[in-house]
Amino acid sequence: MFHRPIHVLFLAERNSSRSILAEALLNRLGAGRFEAYSAGVTPAVAISPYAIALLHRINYNIQTLVPKGIEAFGAADAPELDFVFRLSHHLPKGRLPQFKGNPRLIDWFLPDPEDVMGSPAMIATAYADLFGALCSRIETLSQMSPAFLAGEAAPDRLERMGEAYIRLAA
Repeated sequence: MFHRPIHVLFLAERNSSRSILAEALLNRLGAGRFEAYSAGVTPAVAISPYAIALLHRINYNIQTLVPKGIEAFGAADAPELDFVFRLSHHLPKGRLPQFKGNPRLIDWFLPDPEDVMGSPAMIATAYADLFGALCSRIETLSQMSPAFLAGEAAPDRLERMGEAYIRLAA
């Protein structure tokens, strides 16, 4: 069982959209029970303006959000992690740093809205779709009991959260 907030790291390639939005959502929805972080393999210089617009819409203070590299979470002073969520299939398990805390690795592969080409309205729609998928999963995660999250069934349940989303996207 957890005797402190549950520490969660969201990983993506650039840490400018998916992982930043996930970090903000879990810190909002799981306040007091969870501490969320985000990082990228090759961090962007700045957060996507579309992600910033979504965060402003929910009145989230973006001052604490900056793209970070994954190596910061393998450092000696890094927080002890309970879960690491890979949001991109481009992040092979074997190339991740050794995280403190022996976290459970969960795959939530979601499309990167930064890959969408087209009008600003099409790109904004891709971000809104991503935000909806993240909200659904993170709201469910934030309501799970610490006892369940510490149990053996948690990783499988967490990974299966997105199956309906994947089927709809196929």
